Amino acid sequence: MTKKKLPLSVLKALEPFVGMQGNLFTIEEPGNNLLYAKDKDPSSDFYFVIEKYEISSDGREIYYIGHSPKDEKEVKATAFRVLRDDLRATFNSWILSLENYDKIKSFYDDPILESYEEEFFANFELVEEGADTRPFKTTQILQLDYLLEQVSTRLIEMVDENNREEIKSIITEITEVRENLPTRPQKWIAEHVSKIYAKIAKQGIKFMKEFWAEGKKEIIKNIVKGLIEHGPDMFN
Repeated sequence: MTKKKLPLSVLKALEPFVGMQGNLFTIEEPGNNLLYAKDKDPSSDFYFVIEKYEISSDGREIYYIGHSPKDEKEVKATAFRVLRDDLRATFNSWILSLENYDKIKSFYDDPILESYEEEFFANFELVEEGADTRPFKTTQILQLDYLLEQVSTRLIEMVDENNREEIKSIITEITEVRENLPTRPQKWIAEHVSKIYAKIAKQGIKFMKEFWAEGKKEIIKNIVKGLIEHGPDMFN
């Protein structure tokens, strides 16, 4: 769909969502919808979608909404219609649900993994304005792709009967990040690479030594700063 297939009034209603990013959600390609947002947590099925619009007999714009969770009592999806003026409030209510999930303490949290994520995320030093919306430069993308390719290759070499499923899951996540390098903003990449390295660290000391050595973490910093001109070889 192109914007000139939609009425200008609809585009104005959707404009506040353009480029919107948050700590807990991402705005995705809408496909056949007008808007599609989803929870950043890869294990979550929560989403918010504006499916379509219609003009009522009295000239009002009505938008078809779907989201999950439905409310505090049910995680299943719900669908309904709202007037144009209620779009933003409805979306903010969904964001509030994500925030409440993020704040609440539970037995399902993994504080060790979260600690590793935060530690590794510091290596990115995202100081450029627009890190929430702008991708890395093409040279940085190629360098990150090369780095992740090497990480994936080395992980395969370190598979044993005890870690096979965990390593398989990590490699799947690496593949997803590599596929998204050209189209995702810097912060999304940084967060997902940090999650990958956190899961690697949880595999044990051998993995920490292989992937978390200070010199190897410096490679990430140098890529982000644009200080590496050629493909970084992490394992020489």
